[in-house]
Amino acid sequence: MSGAAEDTRIVGAERLGRALPAALIGLIRGASRTLSAERDRWFLWLPAFLGTGIGLYFSLMVEPPLWLALVLAALAIVVVATARWHERGIAAALAVAAVLLGFATAKLEAWAVAAPVLERPTGRTIVEGRVVDVEPLPAGWRIVLEPRRIGELPRDMLPARVRITLRDREGLAIPGEGVAVRALLYPPSSPAMPGAYDFQRRAWFDRLGGVGYAQGPLRPLEGEAPATWRLWLAALRTGMSGRIMAALPGRTGGIAAAIITGETHAIPEADAQAFRDAGLAHILVIAGLHMGLVAGLAFFAVRTGLALVPWVALRFNTKKGAAVAALLVTFGYMLLSGATVSARRSFFMTSLVLLATLVDRLHLSARGLAWAALAIMLANPYAATTAGFQMSFAAVAGLVAFYETFRERIGGWYRDAGRVRRWGIHLLGIVFTTVVSTIATTPFTVFQVSLFDKLTIRSAA
Repeated sequence: MSGAAEDTRIVGAERLGRALPAALIGLIRGASRTLSAERDRWFLWLPAFLGTGIGLYFSLMVEPPLWLALVLAALAIVVVATARWHERGIAAALAVAAVLLGFATAKLEAWAVAAPVLERPTGRTIVEGRVVDVEPLPAGWRIVLEPRRIGELPRDMLPARVRITLRDREGLAIPGEGVAVRALLYPPSSPAMPGAYDFQRRAWFDRLGGVGYAQGPLRPLEGEAPATWRLWLAALRTGMSGRIMAALPGRTGGIAAAIITGETHAIPEADAQAFRDAGLAHILVIAGLHMGLVAGLAFFAVRTGLALVPWVALRFNTKKGAAVAALLVTFGYMLLSGATVSARRSFFMTSLVLLATLVDRLHLSARGLAWAALAIMLANPYAATTAGFQMSFAAVAGLVAFYETFRERIGGWYRDAGRVRRWGIHLLGIVFTTVVSTIATTPFTVFQVSLFDKLTIRSAA
């Protein structure tokens, strides 16, 4: 019996040995056919490979040298240049080049933003510098300074920026002004535990070399250099936020400022948590909803206005004129709202729609999303590691994939439906949108919440 069993095992192993290569070959052939059938959509994978390279850089435990980034960037160019004449290898070459380029751009950004960081707490000291940003809080303000003096700290050790929290709303500074304040400054905090939220890394890419609290009122200084356009824009945002919260005191003003100027820190924590619990936190972040409303209002208002002037309406394409006006308005709104990752993503996609209108071309949402992701990651690779980037792109990618798949079926329901059923389909669309975006963002939500849970656990301990 034992010999027969041994023979059976040998025969089974031989059959399995023959079946595995055949199954593997079949799998490779199937993947190759699928890849060839999806040739028109290869471009959509470039952001994924670029993000893979960025992720590899930020997952390292040691800092790679700068020359490695330059070599990888050059290698990416060489890979594409040598493969461009070989049709079969161009897809793989582009994928490898995107990974290399993602790693290289992440390292180059980390090198470009490098600035001194405080090594130890300063104690109570005088900080002098120019205000570059002001954020309203439920009680007080948070200002960002470009310091020109921090106590007796040598000039070559001055951070590029420091952030100071003021506990009251008296003595508001405007971006571009020079101020002095007595404050306590600390180095940016490291993660509370391995895998927790890393404020130190974010501070590095924000060029924040110190954070702290004011120990007295702000005093104005004279002799500051003329403000740049960025400081002028920051001053405009600060002034608008202040006027909004003065006209609408309390929680209403904080929410209104968040929607108009993107200043979400003025919303009381209880209200912000209520929005999160209700699944409406996205309303407080400048994204596709807000950008679409602004672009739509500007487009139809301008086109309607032009149509009321017969001489213009009969001689010019009012649709394209309205598209140009809407493009300018949405660009201004993006800048006014702080140009966050979600706002930039929304502006890129909206601008592609408007540009497609100008050249009489059909706009493809999936390609617009891919272009937006590429533009943001190449300009600011660190953004790919943030919750705003991940959740914003995940939600839109899920919605694009869902409606591309079921567009014909839902369109058929709509064409064959009566008035009542059409209203029902509209409501069903809202349900589909909510469910799909929730499912698409759930993995990133769980990951990001786990980071803050670790921080909370460590703080409680």
